Amino acid sequence: MSEKSKKIYHTTLLILSLALLAGLFFYVQKNTTSFTQLKSVKLPFVFLLILIHVLYFWLLGMTHKLPLKKHNIILTFEEWYGLCMVSELFNMLLPANGGTGIRMLYIKDKKHLPMREFLAMSFAIVLIGFTFLGIMGIIYCQFFLTKTDTIFVLLKSIFIALTFSGAILIFAAEAIAKFFNFKRKHSPKFYLKDYKLTLLATLCWIGMFILFPLKIYLSFLAIGIDLSFSQSFEISLILMAASLFQVLPGNIGVKEIITAYVGKQYGIPFETALLASLIDRAILLIFLFPVGFYFYWQLFLEATLPKIFWSRPEQSAQTSP
Repeated sequence: MSEKSKKIYHTTLLILSLALLAGLFFYVQKNTTSFTQLKSVKLPFVFLLILIHVLYFWLLGMTHKLPLKKHNIILTFEEWYGLCMVSELFNMLLPANGGTGIRMLYIKDKKHLPMREFLAMSFAIVLIGFTFLGIMGIIYCQFFLTKTDTIFVLLKSIFIALTFSGAILIFAAEAIAKFFNFKRKHSPKFYLKDYKLTLLATLCWIGMFILFPLKIYLSFLAIGIDLSFSQSFEISLILMAASLFQVLPGNIGVKEIITAYVGKQYGIPFETALLASLIDRAILLIFLFPVGFYFYWQLFLEATLPKIFWSRPEQSAQTSP
């Protein structure tokens, strides 16, 4: 990217971020009654939920970092954890996981990894994740799920589809690469055939899947609802399945409505389950926005915007008598 392109790109992102933050402010203002109840959440729950987010993004960042070693690209902690935070921050602000594009541009510009290689690498890691999610979901729905509501029947169908499509894509990766005219080095199979990488990525996904039900449990416990393990696990399965089809930024609104609807199936009032989801969202934003913008400044803006906006005054000071 040229300096002019970087200026336009990052300025646009900043303006969009401010606009969306303003929209979030008005949303909170119109739903004051619900959000004032967030003040009653005790600090231990806030710290525990923030800790879960820290660990969750650490595991997610590891799935970004590990495959890059195959290209002899070693990222510092600030880079791999920071890029994960920046990516997730802009996933909250941009539709369709737009934050991934920011991470891709950094790796391309700073580490000189071709975009096609990045896409093949990301596809392989995501493929491992949703195939494992599908298998885990089928096992749970087959042996432990007792509810017969439409949403739960649909859930099992989604997991079956994930498992079969994942298996087909894993074994047909070469054919897909040829169809999209990828060179062999751009094929996802290049990463999937590395069994150590596949095992480590799977362990990271397992860790994230364990943290998700724990986060749901603590969000409800913070407002006095003590969910059982099966309830927390089933709600998390549904939310993880819904996250695969993210269209709106951060699935904002969608996640909350799904949580409230599913909670109602367990006899939890709609507004109470909605509040639990809002607590999870609010604590995520409390952590993600300052940390995400800190890394965004460190990795992107510090080397770009000051140089662009302040270069002329510095030059004029040097040339002045």
